[in-house]
Amino acid sequence: MSHEKTPTQLSVFAALVFLAGLLLYLPGLSGPLFFDDMPALTGNTQVQIPGTVYDEWRAAALSSDSGPLRRPLAMLSFAANHAAEGGFTPWGLKAVNLAIHLGMAILLFYFFQAVIRALGLVPDAFTIRLLALTGSAIWLLHPLNVSTVLYAVQRMAQLSALFVLAGLLVFMWYRQRWAERGAPAGEIIAAALWVFFLALLATLSKENGALLPWLAIVLEVCIFRGRWAGRSHIGLRMAGWVLLFAPVVLVMVILAISPDILVGGYSGREFSLEERLLTQARLLWRYLGWICLPNINDMGFQHDDIPLSTGLFSPFTTVLALGAWLLVLVVAFLLRRRFPLLLLALLFFLVGQSMESSVIPLEMVYEHRNYLPDVLLCLALATVLVIPATRSKRLNVWYPVTGVLAVLCLLLFIRVQAWSDELTLSRVNLASHPESARSHFFYANALFKNYRRMEESGAAESEKTETLLLSRHYFERMYQTDNQDVAALVMLFYLDSQYFTRLPEQVDWLAKIEDLLPTRKLQRSDWNALALLFELLSANPGYANETRVTGLLDALSARYPWSVDVLRYRYEYLLAIGAGPNELLPLLERAQSMAPGQNWPYHALLREMARGQDPAGIYAYARLWLLFDPQRYDIHELKSLFGGAEPAAEPLDKSRAEPPAEASP
Repeated sequence: MSHEKTPTQLSVFAALVFLAGLLLYLPGLSGPLFFDDMPALTGNTQVQIPGTVYDEWRAAALSSDSGPLRRPLAMLSFAANHAAEGGFTPWGLKAVNLAIHLGMAILLFYFFQAVIRALGLVPDAFTIRLLALTGSAIWLLHPLNVSTVLYAVQRMAQLSALFVLAGLLVFMWYRQRWAERGAPAGEIIAAALWVFFLALLATLSKENGALLPWLAIVLEVCIFRGRWAGRSHIGLRMAGWVLLFAPVVLVMVILAISPDILVGGYSGREFSLEERLLTQARLLWRYLGWICLPNINDMGFQHDDIPLSTGLFSPFTTVLALGAWLLVLVVAFLLRRRFPLLLLALLFFLVGQSMESSVIPLEMVYEHRNYLPDVLLCLALATVLVIPATRSKRLNVWYPVTGVLAVLCLLLFIRVQAWSDELTLSRVNLASHPESARSHFFYANALFKNYRRMEESGAAESEKTETLLLSRHYFERMYQTDNQDVAALVMLFYLDSQYFTRLPEQVDWLAKIEDLLPTRKLQRSDWNALALLFELLSANPGYANETRVTGLLDALSARYPWSVDVLRYRYEYLLAIGAGPNELLPLLERAQSMAPGQNWPYHALLREMARGQDPAGIYAYARLWLLFDPQRYDIHELKSLFGGAEPAAEPLDKSRAEPPAEASP
């Protein structure tokens, strides 16, 4: 069968792919905000600005605590959303995410062309463009990326990927020129400055943007291999390989000389560094499976049902995964001249995963970690479709390309429909991961929020009762799946105290929490749950007597004497039951001295000074706040406190108005 090769075909193909990506994602833009969107956006008053004052923008940019650099560029983009719309709406936030996603696909098209030409994968211009278009189409329409595009706060990952990709495109443009004709020092410096600038923008969006130089080294060793001015230079080639392995060697040196730098962060995790590394060897294969054979039934937001690797043979698939990685890398290295894209895609994937899937004590698995690392794997998949078909005399190249893209469109459509509604998403995720405690939690949480909406809308009593019973049922299922998770116990305590006071068999959930606290290694989600628990106990003194609440606080203080959160729980409880300044002020002063960089003690201290009509105390603590905030991160907040007649207490995090959300990196 003949192959028609016209620019018009490619233009129509590109337009149809772009339109498909846009239309298929549109239904998901109206889906709700959830999970980490709450504390990062709707519960973050500093990012909710009208945008008329410069200092508001600065405060918004520095308002995130997700990472050591505060991710200011991503936060500025969220502030711009709020200023433009006069508030946060799911449609507005996710529409920007979709625009970034579509922009990434366009950049990928040009990046893929540069890679294809540099590797010499195909000879003619038509096939180069077709291959690049197919690779970017696979990435654009891949259902794995739904949980990045439609999860508003993951704009951080998107912006970082966008700037990294732009930096790699700049690198490819310059490096191809140098491979052919060399370069003067000034041009090398200019290229380095451009790459550094884009790496900085990427890192200020999310920290893994710092991987841009390392990814550029991957391109160097796999594509250019030391070529300079038309010749191969062994010194340049060897330098590339040395730089490729340098970060790995550095981590090993740190582990040998000062392991606490890396190991210390695992004190709050239920797994060790060794267990995390072993488990990641298996998870990386799972990621590859999702990319190459996208099984949407295995995808989902929560994956805590994946067992840890506690040793090389526990489970046995751990050693198989490690052996398979070693084998595939060796084979890819040996075949690097015949199949250069194989080694390139694998190394790009592994380096792209290195920050979030190696030694840093983050959550074990999240789909959005693949947003950038999978791009060259998508190009590799495209070559499997396009190159054999273009060489065949019987097969029209458009048949396999459109067939695969049609399947991806169908899978994308199904996933987007699930993400367009929180209740549907939670139900689908639970069906895919019935052994996941978090899946039970989020489905129960979604049911409970639906019950509250039904109360506001005046739904039938029988319908409301059924929804509330289902919510409690799945919270109890969560407890049965993982009886060590504090969130399930807190929600069951709340529901039974508020709604099910006449159950024939009352379970003392608070006693179970008391029994659990001495042995449980508290996770971030547990701390969120405890924050909700003490908020409930403060707002509803009838839930438990003062002696029991104080005992809980004392147990937490004894086990976590360094925790300022426990001091906050105690302060808020004592304030709620009418304690006086003699009890409250020592608590607040201790919290301020333990964590002078946190702002809530200053809020509370200023409030106490205002209640006591002590202007000198107000200005003294305001000065102290400024003293321990040299970067003036909180200056806008401090100004707002002095804008009214009385400094107010810091508002509770709005994310606590609902059951606690599981934490994510």
